[in-house]
Amino acid sequence: MRKRNSGLLLALPALAGFLVFYFVPFLITGWYSVSFGIGKREFVGMANFQDLFENEMFLLAVKNTLRYMIVTVPVTLFGAIVLSILLQNTVRGVRFFQLSFLYPMILPIASVVLGVQFLWGESGIWNKVMELLGGEAKDWLNSSAAFWVLCILYCWRFTGYYVLIYFARLQMIPKEYYEYAMLFGAGKFQSFRHITWPMLIPTFLFTIVLSVMNAFKCYREAFLLGGNYPDDSIYLLQHFMNNNFQNLNYQKISAAAVSIVAALLLAAGVVYVLYLIMRRGKKYG
Repeated sequence: MRKRNSGLLLALPALAGFLVFYFVPFLITGWYSVSFGIGKREFVGMANFQDLFENEMFLLAVKNTLRYMIVTVPVTLFGAIVLSILLQNTVRGVRFFQLSFLYPMILPIASVVLGVQFLWGESGIWNKVMELLGGEAKDWLNSSAAFWVLCILYCWRFTGYYVLIYFARLQMIPKEYYEYAMLFGAGKFQSFRHITWPMLIPTFLFTIVLSVMNAFKCYREAFLLGGNYPDDSIYLLQHFMNNNFQNLNYQKISAAAVSIVAALLLAAGVVYVLYLIMRRGKKYG
């Protein structure tokens, strides 16, 4: 009983911080999402949500954000797995590669965006090359190509970070497992399928969460590339939230925030149910 009480006391500051800075504000946001008015608010039910889902800019922001995550998350994670396996088989220069993978995370985002503008800006290197080859210069950052520039920027920044996570997990797999598999004639693909991948699954699930979180943090890059109102291809949820906050449209922001949290909780619940089904199938299969 004493250990249980001491554990609760140790966790109390974190719990208090969560209640004060996250849970209570979210309850206030929930009330704002179903009410309208300044000062004395009036309950309006789902009217704010109806207006939200009829808003073209919100639908555009949702579409672009989902598209961005569908492209960047799988490419980054699977690329990181391949690079971490190659790094594990590298005999020399491992320390150099480990440090170099962190450089994109260390560089200030403003300087990175300046480099992007130097490459793909209206007067950037890529347009100079196009003109030399007889092509026409294009404002890449104010066209649909800006979406792919933003995807490249995300993959470049975060792939190395996930490589180090996977590499650390690979180093924890006992070498005896692979030696034992080789004695029974298992090749590299079979070893990966039956040893490496099952060991990586918990880490892979963890990096999926990290990758989705980092994808939601891409507003800085998109803002520095295109401002508050960039090309439609990179108009993301953060743009929608920030622009409506500047317009003091709190009910629309609140409805959007509650909708996003509900969607994330639903997705997490579906993934958890599928995990339980797979786990039960392995247990009784």
